[in-house]
Amino acid sequence: MIEFPSLMEEDARRYLLPSNPSYDVLIETVLTFYRDWGRRFVFRDRHDPYSVLLGEVMLQQTQTSRVVEKYRYFLAEWPSFKALARAPLEEILIAWKGLGYNRRALNLKKAAEKTEAWNWTIPNDRKAMLTLPGVGKATAAALLAFCYQEKSIYLETNIRRVLLHYYFHDQTDVHDRVLEAILSELIVLIDDPRSWYYALMDYGVLLKDLVPNPNKRSAHYAKQSRFEGSKRQVRAALLHRVAEQGPIALSSVTEILKEYDSTYLAQSIEELIKEGFLLLEKDSLSIR
Repeated sequence: MIEFPSLMEEDARRYLLPSNPSYDVLIETVLTFYRDWGRRFVFRDRHDPYSVLLGEVMLQQTQTSRVVEKYRYFLAEWPSFKALARAPLEEILIAWKGLGYNRRALNLKKAAEKTEAWNWTIPNDRKAMLTLPGVGKATAAALLAFCYQEKSIYLETNIRRVLLHYYFHDQTDVHDRVLEAILSELIVLIDDPRSWYYALMDYGVLLKDLVPNPNKRSAHYAKQSRFEGSKRQVRAALLHRVAEQGPIALSSVTEILKEYDSTYLAQSIEELIKEGFLLLEKDSLSIR
């Protein structure tokens, strides 16, 4: 068991249940597993809005093993919304390198800037949370549960795996709204939403190693595209080269990044300017 190194498979299988367990049985099993084998992460130790949002954004489409040290670095370098809002974007992008999906870093900085209106925090207000760049309903639900112990409806990939495995084992194209309806019934029975969602996520990680991928039965399932040779790779290479090196003459970009597809490179320049990452001024590219 990779995520639970000392847990043997035969012991892990003891936590498996028959299909369609009662909610009480599911809750008891999930919480028992969490009590016995729950993972401990630095991003679960802090419950202020900045720390929670930082962790949630970093963990989107990124393995926990790659997040831990980056999370520690960000907290040490920029320990608050105010500090991150005032940090140069190029420094944030350099620190972000290795996590991928750089738009998350830009949105995080923009979100930090917006919190000035709330005295550098995020209020216990779902509508306010949803106005922040990059914050959708799942991230807002995480903020509500982990910061404020609200009984929000938090659905992410590991939680989705649990519900699909037990309650939709013979169905396909299951929509998230159906799973959210189950979560809304479960959360009513929960006293500690924060621990419940940590436990449910860990139980979903357990299932990942024990059963065929239930998430393929989701109507929203999409396999992550290959990074090597993709335009995502070109975008990341260009962005980090400008962040690390400083302004680059537009005429030099193709030569500096000659190992990458020239069509992707031209498209990436246009997109990154439009998205607010890069600035083209006097035929030179720099971080906006």
